[in-house]
Amino acid sequence: MLSTFAGIDYGSKTSGNTVICHHDDQVIHFYEADKKDADLFIIDWITKCQAAQNRPMLTTVFLDAPLSLPAVYQSIVGFSNYHYRQCDVALKAMSPMFLGGLTARAMELKQRLQEKMNVETHEVYPKALAQTLLSDHYHKRLTTNEMEALCRILSKVIPELCLAEYPKTQHQFDALLAWVSGYRFLNQQHLIFGDIQEGIIIV
Repeated sequence: MLSTFAGIDYGSKTSGNTVICHHDDQVIHFYEADKKDADLFIIDWITKCQAAQNRPMLTTVFLDAPLSLPAVYQSIVGFSNYHYRQCDVALKAMSPMFLGGLTARAMELKQRLQEKMNVETHEVYPKALAQTLLSDHYHKRLTTNEMEALCRILSKVIPELCLAEYPKTQHQFDALLAWVSGYRFLNQQHLIFGDIQEGIIIV
């Protein structure tokens, strides 16, 4: 089961900040876009992963990016906020509208993965997970020593969290948190924020 999903910290298209976190049924690895087209990088990586022999098919990704717009744009009764979804308000997350192009790319990627590769995409929010599991220890400028210490805390909660190497960047650590969100979801340990009609965030 561990190799059937991946966590992704999603960045701007050619920033190099997109990182995939994946467990190969032995240890967790990080894969970085390295300033390539991030969306093509993800698609190519999943293609190779699905073609791998002697391993269950990768079927799900957990993406740190908005995957829907506020429901007011779909004229759904009961929704009136043009800037934030209910899940964004609950978690104090950034507006999908403010993120603009990144949101559009993420929504397009989700559709492409579903239609072309039969891969489901779920929205996660690493910061919210960190606030849930790591108390006040998480911030956006973690040192390598801090990330190692936080990984040790996470490994006490998730015994299967076995790393080939500790995260070296904040983006790798956030990809790991996206992976942990996926692990929690698949083991029915997760929390859900938002309205299914509009879009939910898995924590």
